[in-house]
Amino acid sequence: MPDVPDEDYRVVLGEESLDWRGLTDAQLERVLAALGDLLEPLADGRKVAFMETAYDTECLPSMTLTDALYSPDGGLPPDERRRLQSLLDKCRMVTAGEDDIPQPVRPGSETEWREPSWGMSHALARAATGRAMSCLVATAEASDGSFSSKWPPGWLSVERCRDTSSDRVNLHVLTEHREAADFWRGVLTREHAPEVEFFRLVDVAFPRLLFADSLRFHHFKGAYVDVLPWLVGFLGLLNDQFPETLELCGGDQKKVQARFKAMKADISPESANTKKNAKAWEQRNVVFGGQSYRCEWHGKRLWDRDRVHFSLPIRAHGDRVLVGIFTGHLST
Repeated sequence: MPDVPDEDYRVVLGEESLDWRGLTDAQLERVLAALGDLLEPLADGRKVAFMETAYDTECLPSMTLTDALYSPDGGLPPDERRRLQSLLDKCRMVTAGEDDIPQPVRPGSETEWREPSWGMSHALARAATGRAMSCLVATAEASDGSFSSKWPPGWLSVERCRDTSSDRVNLHVLTEHREAADFWRGVLTREHAPEVEFFRLVDVAFPRLLFADSLRFHHFKGAYVDVLPWLVGFLGLLNDQFPETLELCGGDQKKVQARFKAMKADISPESANTKKNAKAWEQRNVVFGGQSYRCEWHGKRLWDRDRVHFSLPIRAHGDRVLVGIFTGHLST
């Protein structure tokens, strides 16, 4: 599969994640651990950006982030402080511009205006240009020990105050690591990502699936613009639901099909006739990592075309499912 890096970041760390005032020592340690876990898979120098202004954020009483990270008496647990230093060093540093100056916003259907951070404002400014963006806003721990976020997670329509007018911008808010896959799927569909971008992002958009090197969109009969949204939705269900549904149904194929049908997905195992046809059965074999696996299930966009053949969960690969074949229709 093509692997062309995207050098332009899509995630911005919001300074809302850096407000640790009022937390106990135990709460602070847990919140920092949660923030680190959220940043860890993203902080590779490309995926996530960090505003230079964030170092002036008051994250502890009368203490900026710079003081907290680099002063001997910064007040952060040593291990978590070193981890956060390392992760922030791997983020792309961004100097704020005129478009990034925070102005009041209203997320979703909220009626009250609120002041966003520089990071949130920067993410909104980039999203306004048509680029799918996410703002990382780690959850905070309340006095009762529960975790919450000042921003609702997922895709939001955010109204921005723009001097004498306002506009609406679609933005993703990332509060937990498990929400990241939804964002990357949104990148694919909202930007009508080209094929090279699709294959570059499949590992983060569908982390519980494996993808054969031979996959190509031209193997489908349908046009790319028609296949892409269906494929992203289908692979999302396969990633999120297939292994658990198999286990829940005790391997009963009819029950698995019925549950996916209720989710508007048409999947089925190969028929007995196909299994008896040695030549047709061989077409379902796919080599991955030097081993051959049989992609004996398939999902289809239309009854007569555009199929995705996939395997049962593979134990040697952490029970991930191999997506092995994109095709119009195989022999039966």
